[in-house]
Amino acid sequence: NIERKGLDMVRRDWSMLSKEIGDFCLNQILSGGTCDDVIESIHNSLVQVQAQMKSGQIELEKYIITKSLTKAPEDYPDAKNQPHVQVALRLKQNGFSGCSAGDTVPYIICSQQDSDNTHSGGIAQRARHPDELKRDPNKWMIDIEYYLSQQIHPVVSRLCASIEGTSPARLAECLGLDSSKFQSRSIGSSNEDTSTMLLSVIDDEDERYRGCEPLRLSCPSCTNTFECPAVSSLIASLSDPNEGKDATVNFWRRMRCPRCPDDTDECRVSPAVLANQIKRQADNFINRYYKGLLMCDDEGCKYSTHIVNLRVMGDSERGTICPNYPQCNGRLVRQYTEADLYRQLSYFCYVLDATRCLDKLDQKMRLPFEKEFAVLNQTISSAFLEIQRIRDRCAFGWVQLTDLAVSI
Repeated sequence: NIERKGLDMVRRDWSMLSKEIGDFCLNQILSGGTCDDVIESIHNSLVQVQAQMKSGQIELEKYIITKSLTKAPEDYPDAKNQPHVQVALRLKQNGFSGCSAGDTVPYIICSQQDSDNTHSGGIAQRARHPDELKRDPNKWMIDIEYYLSQQIHPVVSRLCASIEGTSPARLAECLGLDSSKFQSRSIGSSNEDTSTMLLSVIDDEDERYRGCEPLRLSCPSCTNTFECPAVSSLIASLSDPNEGKDATVNFWRRMRCPRCPDDTDECRVSPAVLANQIKRQADNFINRYYKGLLMCDDEGCKYSTHIVNLRVMGDSERGTICPNYPQCNGRLVRQYTEADLYRQLSYFCYVLDATRCLDKLDQKMRLPFEKEFAVLNQTISSAFLEIQRIRDRCAFGWVQLTDLAVSI
């Protein structure tokens, strides 16, 4: 038997159908089969399930969602947004029991059969007790699209998020949904733990700074914007027999805009201009971090906000509950984390760190480059020290020893 912890399926506000499909996917992933076989099995299962749902072959009980009342239904300030509270209020009004604090309310999300817009009204307004659906089957029908997009797809897409060969869009296609609404989002900015781990263990700069935005310089004369190459690329360029034709060598030797004529000094990027421009770009990234944009990780929700939601529910961390809950079971994730900011600032340091480039070379290999880099350092040292100072102020790169020490 598989003991599930920390998975969406453990929570009560999932239907039995979504839990069964989640269990199937989990068993396939842990079966020991090849990645291709696992993905094919999951895809085929989703196609089969959505066909059974649309043809009415799934029993009513598997669509039931249960949720407990933490207080009397009339005491909820946001009752109109809570499906189980709406069902409890309606049952209580009709004289039924089992609608008090601590009681568990079952419900099914439905759509109206005799309406031009079958999805008119919010999720809470379309929630019905299973007995209501049985008593009036000609008025209400199960909202299959809701269960496919909000109950099954989120569970499966999260379980398969790290598996190659599939994607949220492909899973949506298997469920008969519009795949364009479930395009995968970049994981780099939303998975802070992974970003932190990569910063600490990756030694190769190309891999470490993959995804960072380049350092862009503006010509003081023509206002043309161009990418500033890393000084590390100068070593490879100087080793080339055709070094005189290399754009990297030309830029670092002359510090000029590549588009301007050679006979003008107005396009020269002086040490002060370089330092000011790199500071301005660093400030832009710092401002992006402090804007604190949060986005729901449910591919079908796309809710974004700068306001932290202080609602607490279960074991979820404060500030992570999507405001669209219970219509959406996603989590708010910061789109630009402290790890992203620290990596970007470190990349700017890497671009201008001539000393570190030489230190990584063997003693015999360093000699041909030392004179070239000594001249270059006089030009870029002020800009490097400025961005290094900004980077070192970022608390992400420091360990507070008092937080680790235990007083006796």
